[in-house]
Amino acid sequence: MTEYDERAEANGWNDRYVEGRTGWDLGAAPPALLREIRAAMDRHTERGGGRRLRVLVPGCGRGHDALAWARAGAEVVGMDFARLAVKEATALAERAGLPVRYVEANVLELDPAFVGAFDLVWEQTCFCAIPLEARRGYAIAMSEALDQEGALLGLFWNHGNEGGPPFDVAPDHVLEAFAGVLEERDRYAVSDSVPARTPEFVMRLGRRA
Repeated sequence: MTEYDERAEANGWNDRYVEGRTGWDLGAAPPALLREIRAAMDRHTERGGGRRLRVLVPGCGRGHDALAWARAGAEVVGMDFARLAVKEATALAERAGLPVRYVEANVLELDPAFVGAFDLVWEQTCFCAIPLEARRGYAIAMSEALDQEGALLGLFWNHGNEGGPPFDVAPDHVLEAFAGVLEERDRYAVSDSVPARTPEFVMRLGRRA
């Protein structure tokens, strides 16, 4: 098994932003996310509680997904270990007038301040960028970020190709990484993916009963 080098990974992703090699950046939130935001906000309203939905977006990049959650009224934290991504995301949020908090951090090692702090983790293009040997660490960190009723909601790209990033993500890859930590609650195929991201699926995972 190849050892995961956090600093090398962080520097490598930051270099992509410096050089403009950010082909994964769609420039906007995907249609599947907009549907899931409406559903999540409705569920949160039905449960009551009198506070905003708390959402963590790991591997947030320039923050398009985080901004979509914030526009819907969620309290959002975006996390990325590429310094330039955090800087650009912060600038976009400021221009939009949206109070998203962005932090430069390793998604595999959760800051103690974030333990149990979120109702929902939104996953897109982060899991697929993590080498297989490091995905378990991601699963544990994201489960620790959730409160007892929280869930991870992910949009995954099952492209079936070797190599990466992005590495292929089949449903079994997600279930293996989260085994014993979170379990599948729902899954469906996405019918309106961006052509370059076909096929995709959405999966919701929650704490084990």
